[in-house]
Amino acid sequence: MPTRLFLAVALVVAATFSKALAGTISDANWTVVGSGMNGTVLASAVSGSNLYVGGTFTNASGSNYVARWDGSSWTALGPGMNGAIRALAVSGTNLYAGGSFTMVGYLFYSHIARWDGTTWWGLSGGVDGDVDALAVSGTNLYVGGSFTTAISTVNHVAKWNGFAWSALGPGLTNSTGGIVDALAVSGNDLYAGGSFTMAGSLPVNGIARWDGSAWSALGAGVGGGILKFVDAIAFLGGDVYAGGLFTKATNNGGVVVAATNIARWTGGTWTNVGSGLTINLGANALAVSGGDLYAGGSFQNAGGNPASAIAKWDGTNWTALGSGLVGGSPPTVFTLAVSGSNLYVGGAFTNSGGKSCARIARVYLGTIPVLSLIRSGSQAVVSWPTADTDGFALEQATALGAGSVWASNAAVIADDGTNRQIAVPATGEAQFFRLRKP
Repeated sequence: MPTRLFLAVALVVAATFSKALAGTISDANWTVVGSGMNGTVLASAVSGSNLYVGGTFTNASGSNYVARWDGSSWTALGPGMNGAIRALAVSGTNLYAGGSFTMVGYLFYSHIARWDGTTWWGLSGGVDGDVDALAVSGTNLYVGGSFTTAISTVNHVAKWNGFAWSALGPGLTNSTGGIVDALAVSGNDLYAGGSFTMAGSLPVNGIARWDGSAWSALGAGVGGGILKFVDAIAFLGGDVYAGGLFTKATNNGGVVVAATNIARWTGGTWTNVGSGLTINLGANALAVSGGDLYAGGSFQNAGGNPASAIAKWDGTNWTALGSGLVGGSPPTVFTLAVSGSNLYVGGAFTNSGGKSCARIARVYLGTIPVLSLIRSGSQAVVSWPTADTDGFALEQATALGAGSVWASNAAVIADDGTNRQIAVPATGEAQFFRLRKP
């Protein structure tokens, strides 16, 4: 019987039989994250090797609205909440959660709470409305949302210093209230985004900067369309990126820049980011890894090219992440979190990179390594590059398909600094090999 040997390179179950171009993200880079969630994932945060997610789900190891992924399984964080979690932030060993909940277990914690690894704690009465954004700077926690009071009047944004609440000047408002949807810290500055238009008597139009004592505008902000707001803020190369739902950004002097759902503030001036993110609604989440910016939302086109709900900006061009996300009406990304070479994606979708998933998925941002095979007498030598393959494990199966059983290969791996390799017997039976990154 002739020997049959097969190669497959995979992160979990995806396979590729040809070398991927460096920097290209294909469907093979997408993997599932456990069994996923039965409700929308709205927030995420990374601490070490742990991923925390929040949303409207109730099924992650029995958890209500919040759970932790340790790389292999989901665990609950205490009794959970009685309402959705919309924002998460990590500070040291503490996890802060904000949302529409008013209770944690049987305790009344109004819209915000702190998890110390064992127990949930309240923050001195909390706030009187939904929390939609959190950001940490040193020992300070900044909180944004639709609330107007945190002990005293704060108007949609406040600071918690570990002991007490305080206002950030007059807060951020519009004629019907105003919501702070995004907060991000750069150096000593806090940037806020949302549907507000004023900081006291100062026009700010969707985005503003707090320097510790006063608010300032970024040009004349963003606008255009019936609905207009900033839902995400990120920093890359000294520039501020703002994503949301808008059609323009306006510089000082009234100079308008066409900017569809994403814009860049650089050197005191708004510029567009290619031709932006179009079709359906805009951008809900931004994340940075290396020199690349990742945007997620409900768009279906990035820079004039098809990109389903997620795309990468490399400073010059937009590119899709394989076939992206499908499912949902439309498929929507609400949160992105980077952990090493992994990008975690949460939202409302049922398929990522051609694989069934439930509202959360992972993208490997590195180049997928390629296995090679050389027959040598009664043995076969399986090899792969040493570079960028730390953390990958070689696995072997006797069949390829949905029911395949993959086992870790016990052979000794040789490494000459350029390539890693093993020699396995050519048994006469079909053998499949893959590299897997847990």
